[in-house]
Amino acid sequence: MSNPQSDQWHATGAQWTAVWALLLAAFVTLMDVTVVNLAVPSIAADLQATDVQSQWILLAYLVPLASLLLPLGRFGDALGRRRLFLFGVAGFALGGLGAGTAQSINVLIAARVLQGVGAATMMPQVLALTQVILPSDQRRRAVGYFGMVSALGAVAGPIIGDAILTIDLFGLGWRAVYLLVVPPCILSSLIVVSFLSPDHSGSSKRIDVRNGLLVALAVTGLVFAAVQGRAQGWPAWIVVLPPASVLLLAYVVYTQRNRVSDKTEPLLPSGLLRSDPFLRRASMILLVFSGIAGVPFLLAIALQTGPQLSPGEVAMALAAHPIFAVAGAAVAGRWSPANPWTLPSIGSILTCGGIVLIVIVYAQTGDNISAPVLLIPLALVGCGMGLSNVALMSGALAQVPNDVAGAASGMLQTAQQIGITLSIAIVGGLYFGNTSDATSDAASAALLFPGAVFALASVLCGLGAIFQEKEGET
Repeated sequence: MSNPQSDQWHATGAQWTAVWALLLAAFVTLMDVTVVNLAVPSIAADLQATDVQSQWILLAYLVPLASLLLPLGRFGDALGRRRLFLFGVAGFALGGLGAGTAQSINVLIAARVLQGVGAATMMPQVLALTQVILPSDQRRRAVGYFGMVSALGAVAGPIIGDAILTIDLFGLGWRAVYLLVVPPCILSSLIVVSFLSPDHSGSSKRIDVRNGLLVALAVTGLVFAAVQGRAQGWPAWIVVLPPASVLLLAYVVYTQRNRVSDKTEPLLPSGLLRSDPFLRRASMILLVFSGIAGVPFLLAIALQTGPQLSPGEVAMALAAHPIFAVAGAAVAGRWSPANPWTLPSIGSILTCGGIVLIVIVYAQTGDNISAPVLLIPLALVGCGMGLSNVALMSGALAQVPNDVAGAASGMLQTAQQIGITLSIAIVGGLYFGNTSDATSDAASAALLFPGAVFALASVLCGLGAIFQEKEGET
């Protein structure tokens, strides 16, 4: 990026306009994960998709998104973040256009792959560009807005998807769900082109494509095994994927620390791999997302199965989570306690408390549970996650120099996506593995996992706060 975009430069309205354009693209990308879920049955019926093909409507987006975030974040550092952001938005929009006009399920799945690659190209650049175009004292607020946008994307997806399918906009049916992403992508691109200067800096070194492909392969193995393991009955070839993927990631880390040529731009900068403060926060992000994502996923299924609430009633019941996550993110974006582990500690305790309350409610009401009684527990869960996520993300990014912001953003968002996938897979496995029990009993048993995760997170964040007070952290 050009020199004016430095810590000493005071952000103007133009730069904040560019930031909001970046966040608009991020919102559309995150919304796409949930808005499509409601349309899958209609798509399957219209395009005569098999059960496996229906699963790949979601997997074709999720797998490339999770597996390519880290390498494409680093490639943005080397090739230009603005350039890759624009390529990513274009790919995502073209994928949406292709999916919205697809006449066969195979064409739609291919378009979803293009959307996933576009989203993986775009998303790391959002936080990286925000990091370099704003002065340091305004970055935390921008990360807070990113957290708010993430939460809004989660709540807006089901609501917008339900509205689109109900209204049947222009008679397009489910196709409008995909075509909806094109106008905001065009608007975001036009604003970024107008308000952000072209990339001027770059590296003369070779890009570490080999290790980028290895990371993508390893993350694909983890995600695919987590999502498809139970559905496939855990055959041997899927069972070996997680340990093989972990070993492959360990090999990449080893080579990055010991065998990178001076002529090659490392995929994982040594400064990040040796930064304990950054790695601690990245590990906590992986931990908390491995706990939280399964909670709304489980409730969305259990509330329709047990008390047989309608999809609209379930969406309204779950809305408390992202709405209060927005509030928590707003607080974390503007409040920076002296001890950086204060907000993650509070957030983990609130989230754990909310999950425990849901288990208690299920124990008292069973399958007669109603949506209103979940308001307070889900508000605590949402507020806690908003506080934790923004505090951990902003704290991690504060530890890295601007020239590796893309790699850092890619690592953090990869941790998020892996955590989300693991959470849904583990909680879903625990729930569906107790099909002989009442729905409420199965839900309570499955919720013990995220509850335990956030109990552990509370302890670890509390210990971090204690050590920070005693020793300080650079």
